[in-house]
Amino acid sequence: MDINMYYLGISKIKGIGAARLKTLMAYFGDPKTAWAASPREWAEALGGYKNICQEFQRQKNNLDIFQYHHSVLEKGIFYLTWDDQLYPELLQEIHDAPPVLFYKGNIKKSILNIAIVGSRKCTYYGRDVAKYLGGQLAKMGINVVSGMARGIDSFAHIGALAQGGYTTAVLGSGIDIIYPPENKSLYNKIAENGLIISEYHPGTIADAANFPARNRLISGMAHGVIVVEAAEKSGSLITVDFALEQGREVFAVPGNITNKNSKGTNNLIKQGAKIVTDLDAILEEFNLYRQQKSRNEPVLTERESLVLDSLPDEPVLLENLCEMLSFSAEELNSLLTLLEIKGLIIQLPGKKIIKNSLKS
Repeated sequence: MDINMYYLGISKIKGIGAARLKTLMAYFGDPKTAWAASPREWAEALGGYKNICQEFQRQKNNLDIFQYHHSVLEKGIFYLTWDDQLYPELLQEIHDAPPVLFYKGNIKKSILNIAIVGSRKCTYYGRDVAKYLGGQLAKMGINVVSGMARGIDSFAHIGALAQGGYTTAVLGSGIDIIYPPENKSLYNKIAENGLIISEYHPGTIADAANFPARNRLISGMAHGVIVVEAAEKSGSLITVDFALEQGREVFAVPGNITNKNSKGTNNLIKQGAKIVTDLDAILEEFNLYRQQKSRNEPVLTERESLVLDSLPDEPVLLENLCEMLSFSAEELNSLLTLLEIKGLIIQLPGKKIIKNSLKS
């Protein structure tokens, strides 16, 4: 019987996480020997913990490991353990790396893994920036990691997929539970073109208590974390705390100082997070450089092109541009920020906009 099956069985025991499993492995040598041991031997190995030892006995009595292993595979779900060569290297570095990772899709080694996280209730600006950054990173062969949550996470994945790139979704539920449910199509596309992973056993619902633990895996899988939008007490800041603890780089996209969704990101910048105003801030941090073609030919959406083509040669007031294009102020501000990030316009004092003559 594959030794990984014993990891699978032990990981179902409530109270056994990375630290205690390491203790068991140090005592017994391997998971098969640990599974064959008695509750008394477990108590000796763990230094007590009667409840865990009783739970171990209950699982041994009720769980057919071989059958459970096959029931997981029959659902189209695969799993990795610490002993697998395919186990993500960066994740192995963190002190509480999951003993078992369930996954769907393709495990692929990328030149760099960058996480993009942010508010579930994002603005037009946040949505567009997440899509833009996700897409541009993916075009360079960088793995875009996020949590497939509503808002910024979803748009980061969408941006990566739109450019034919690779992206990883880390779930806070079992791999067979799609949450939020409206992301079913996105889930399927990621499974086809990227990777979906979870430390939770199949059937585990998306409980709120799971998401902070999920966040440590998002940062743990990445070389760096970009926060696009975050309120002052956002869950995304939990990911930042994990990133700092794990020695990952933290980046933040500046936002509108009057918008509550920007307070968290703007505070991160004040506290020393690296500011992201263009892709180069990220690439230079990791000694990666875009090809000259990418620098000179930024990719524009249809609406970005419309805004750029509508700009006269002289500075124009924001309100006049709004009237000219019949866009809402919020959407226009979002598009202008993206054009500024791409170096195509300059926003002047007095709410005036002008094309960047150096790029024309």
